[in-house]
Amino acid sequence: MVHSFPEEGLLPTTLKDLTVAFFGNLQALNGKGFRHLASFRRLVITDCYKLQSLPAEGLPRTLTSLVINECPWLRARCQRGTGEEWPKIQHIPQIQIDRKEI
Repeated sequence: MVHSFPEEGLLPTTLKDLTVAFFGNLQALNGKGFRHLASFRRLVITDCYKLQSLPAEGLPRTLTSLVINECPWLRARCQRGTGEEWPKIQHIPQIQIDRKEI
């Protein structure tokens, strides 16, 4: 019954890749849980049907790849230039939503 992920300090500081999948009740990503990850490069979010937004402070500047699949709320909100979440992810060089590069 996780509604927010990750908790601050939960993830190892050397983490490079993370897949968040099948969190049925996940509604938000906790930006404080990511801010200490100096080597974080790739985030995959899949099958999180209730996930509505990304962290208010955005995702880490170290990310080079973001993949979002089967997250209907984020699909529209992360569209290039028009989505409400776009300013939070526009710094990421490679973004894929539902298996399509944007």
